[in-house]
Amino acid sequence: MKTNTLERCKTLLGTFVEIELKGAVDDDELIALSNSLFDEIERIHNLFSFHSELSEISALNRQALDLANRAEDDEKPLTLTVSEDLNKVLSLALQLNQFTRGLYDITVAPSLILNEQLPNHLALTLVNRHCTLSLGNSSHITCEDGEVTITKPLCIDLGGIAKGYAVDCALKKVPEHIFCRINAGGDLAINQWKNEEVAVKYNKRGSALRTVKMQNRALATSGNYLREKKSAFVNPLTGKHIKFKGSMSVFSADVMLSDALTKAMILSSRAQRRQLAKYYNAQAIKINRLGFVKLYY
Repeated sequence: MKTNTLERCKTLLGTFVEIELKGAVDDDELIALSNSLFDEIERIHNLFSFHSELSEISALNRQALDLANRAEDDEKPLTLTVSEDLNKVLSLALQLNQFTRGLYDITVAPSLILNEQLPNHLALTLVNRHCTLSLGNSSHITCEDGEVTITKPLCIDLGGIAKGYAVDCALKKVPEHIFCRINAGGDLAINQWKNEEVAVKYNKRGSALRTVKMQNRALATSGNYLREKKSAFVNPLTGKHIKFKGSMSVFSADVMLSDALTKAMILSSRAQRRQLAKYYNAQAIKINRLGFVKLYY
C-alpha cells in the first residue's frame, strides 16, 4: 500500500493544534486516528483550562481560595483527591519549583490576571499589582499519590505545562508504524524524530525563523514577541513581569517537561540554565531578537 498523509488543524488549548499523520494505511484509518488524538487533547483541555469555570483546575482554585474564609483558629489544610492527570502535572511542576528554588512557580495566576493574560472569573480583588488576599505559592502545595494538600490560599495556572502534557498524552496513542507530528502553538512532538528539522520562531516578523534539527521527540518554544507590551513571564520571587526578547526552546523526552523548562530557563541565569539542562537531560536553544543562537546542554 502507498504511503498516505493527513494534515488537520483545530482550535484547542487556547491555540491552533496541528496534527500530521503519515503511514502505509488507508485514509479512513488516518482520519480515525486524528479524531482520537484531538479527543484526547480536548479531554486534557477540559481538565486544565483556567478559562473554563467547569475545569478541574478551576474547581481546585475555588477551594484553595476559600481557605481565606475560614476562621482564624482553623489551621487545618485543604486536602483534595485529584485526577491521575492533574497529579502527574502538579508533581512535575512542584519538583521543578524546588529545583529552581522558586523561580518556576504555577501560582503566578494573580499577576497574569492583572496583566490581562488570564480572565478573572474567580473574582480576585487586585489592587496595584497585589491581591487583597495574602496568597501562598508552590511551597504551600504538596502532591502525592493523587492527593493534593494546600496550606494557604493560592491560585494555580498550569498554562503551557498542561498544553505540553496534552500533546504527550496524544502522542502515546499513535501506533509505532505511523509517523506523527503534533504542534500545539509551539509545543511540538514527533514520534519518529530522528533526522527531522523544525523552524523555530524568535521574532514577530514572519521571516524570523531558524531551522534546527530535532534533538529528541519533544520541543517547546516560548517567547514574548507577540505581546511585547504585556509580558507573560513573571518572576515569582519578585512578582515582576520579565522583559524577554527572542525565544527559548528546549528539547527533551516529553513536551510537558520541555514547556516547563522554557519558562524556568527564561528566568534563570546562564549557570542555572546549564544545570537545568544537565539534570533533566535536555538541550536548550536561546535565540535573541536578531537571530543569534546560544546553546545549553
